Parts: sequence; structure tokens; C-alpha cells
Amino acid sequence: MTGKYLNVMRECEHNVQVPVSDNSKLTRFESNHHYLECIKTAYEFASCELLNLIKEKYDLVGKLRSMKRYFLLDQGDFLVHFMDIARDELAKKPEEISVEKLQSLLDLALRTTASAADPCHEELTCCVERVSLLKRLATLKGLMPLHDSSVNHSVSGSNDQPEPISLTGLETFSLNYKVQWPLSLVLSRKVLAKYQLIFRFLFHCKHVSRQLCVAWQVHQSFRALNTLGTAISRSSVLCRSMLRFINSLLHYLTFEVLEPNWHLMHGRLQTAKSIDEVIQFHDFFLDKCLKECLLVLPQLLKHIEKLKSLCLQYSTAIQLLIPSIYIPNPESSVGGSIRARKSKSKKTVDGQRLKLAADNRLLLDSITTFEKEFNAELQSLSPILSNSSQAEPYLTHLAQCILGSGDV
Repeated sequence: MTGKYLNVMRECEHNVQVPVSDNSKLTRFESNHHYLECIKTAYEFASCELLNLIKEKYDLVGKLRSMKRYFLLDQGDFLVHFMDIARDELAKKPEEISVEKLQSLLDLALRTTASAADPCHEELTCCVERVSLLKRLATLKGLMPLHDSSVNHSVSGSNDQPEPISLTGLETFSLNYKVQWPLSLVLSRKVLAKYQLIFRFLFHCKHVSRQLCVAWQVHQSFRALNTLGTAISRSSVLCRSMLRFINSLLHYLTFEVLEPNWHLMHGRLQTAKSIDEVIQFHDFFLDKCLKECLLVLPQLLKHIEKLKSLCLQYSTAIQLLIPSIYIPNPESSVGGSIRARKSKSKKTVDGQRLKLAADNRLLLDSITTFEKEFNAELQSLSPILSNSSQAEPYLTHLAQCILGSGDV
């Protein structure tokens, strides 16, 4: 490793003055202890020199902050803008998506938000996977920590899951990052793959939250009307429960997992004495985040994905059903007595439409079905989290965050 590190520095045109110690003047009659001590000294020097080079010349910590900003959604303004302008393209099937178009839209989002101030944003690219997150996890067992055999066994068990019929770019979109040598010693392809898994999970959670917000806005059309006891009122309660669930999940992922683990790793990096320690601390950070984000616990992840799927199905149904029953009338542009006469007429029509919505069996049946499935899925999580939290204490935080989201 000593020679490898010295070669890396020479490739980077970094002049290295290797110190010559008395221990290096060895003869075949000296002890093995002196020989090993000399090797250790040379190794520590080479590793420390390489670490200083990568930290100072190649701004390692700055690059890791950029990875956090984009892949871990530390600053999500660019993502909100991107999801707005790329909505139509992301709604297509993976094989129909133009990656070139998505890249142009991503570049636009980066240039027109706070991310433009980050010089590393030019290294960011996008890609579209062809399989769901669960399928992807099943093919990447080599990425997972080898010390936990139960985790690896459970990951392989997710390979029998069928692909969703309606797989789109919203489920398969991911980011990529152009890593300069020698930063690739730390940000290897294997490391980038771990970042991508976390990003895909966060990205889709954000999408679910946005869709539920749209559904919630649909319900706001009824704010001025008395909807107590109607299907609309029941739907509004369910929408709030779903929003609490997904936002609580995002809170857990961000503030209970990613942020504290990042700060722990950042502190360790400040005290690292070699490039090997940096790699070790960074890998430990990613493995811990993968595990606490449930990405190596498919038994739990499948339930979370099911809940997210129900939220999306509900949101789509509400956006189609409610507007077809209730369409608010635009305010009249004429004034005076004409507006007064139409005001009474509008109230009558509003009352009729509201009654129609309340009595509409399709709407009521749909809401009832989603309500039962959503609450049943939440209930099924309770014993799993309770049993698992004894071995994995961080799951207690997850249970506290999301199990209060429905009528469980």
C-alpha cells in the first residue's frame, strides 16, 4: 500500500520527499521487529501525505458536502424546481425517457437555484434505472455490510418481488457524479451506488409528499362549504393521515438518520490520520445510513413501499374523482346586481354538487377502500417495529415518527 500511495501522489504531480530514518539502514542480521517498524513508518507517512493532498488540493470535505447536498437532499430547492419542470418526462416509462432531456432540465434547475453557487454542481449528471428500488437492492448484496448475515439474507429475499406494472421515471430516476482522480479512492463506484440507493428512496418519498399536497389542495375547494359527515370530509381526514405518514417518514430519514450520522462522520474525518481511516469512516457512515433508512431491511421496506403506493393511488383517484363531481365556478367579471343574483344561484349549485359528491358511491367506496388498506398496512408495521427495535434501537425512533399517522 505504501508504494501504491506514493504512486498516486506522483501521478498527481505531487513531489514527495520520503524521509530516511535510521531504521531504513537495515542489514540481514537485524531483527524482524526493526524491519516491520520501518515498513509501518513508511506506510504512515505515505498515507498521511496522500490524505493531506486529497484534503487540500482536491477539497475532499467540500466534495462530500456536495454529495450530501444533492444525493441526501440537504438543500432541496433545486430538486423542487427540477420535479416541476421535468414532471412530464419523469411520468413516462423508463425506456421511453430521454436522458438527454432530463439532463438539460437538471442543468437548468441547478443554474437557477442556490446550487449555482456550488462549483461542484457541474459534476452532477442524471440517469434512469430500468428496475424498481427493491429489485435494485436485491442485485447489490455485495454493497451491504458483510458483518450482518441476517441483513444480507433478508436483502436476497427481496428478489422474488414482481416489478410494478406502472413503473415510471419517478421510481427509477437517479443522480450520478463525475469523480476526479484521486478522489475516486474515497468516492468509488461502489460508494456512489450506495448514495444512489439513498437518493432514489428520498426522491420517491418527496414525490409522494408532493402528490398528497396536490390532493390536499383539491379538498381546499370545499373550505367554504359544510362538508361534515360527507365523503369529502372523510377523504380529507385520510389525506391528512397520509400526509402525516410521509412527512414523518421524511423527518425520520433526514433528522433522525442522515443529519446525525453525517455530523458524526464529519467529526471523525477531522481527526483522521490516514486515507484508510477516511475511507473506513465514510464507508461506515454510508452503511449505517443504508441500514437505518431500511434499505437493507426489506421486510420493513416492503411495508413502507406499500404505504407509499397506496398514497399515490389515493392521490391520483382524488385528483380525478373530486373535480369530476365538484368544479368551482369562476367569479363573474360583471358587477353590481348581476353579481348579487349569481351569488345566490352559485350557492344553490354548490349545495347540489356537494350533495352529489356526498352521495356518490364510487367516491365513497374508493375512500373507504383506501382508508382500510392504509390503516391495515400501518397496523401491520407495529409488531414488526416493536420486535425489531429490541435488536435495532433506531427503529424505536421510526415507530414514534410514523405509527401515529393513522387510526392504528
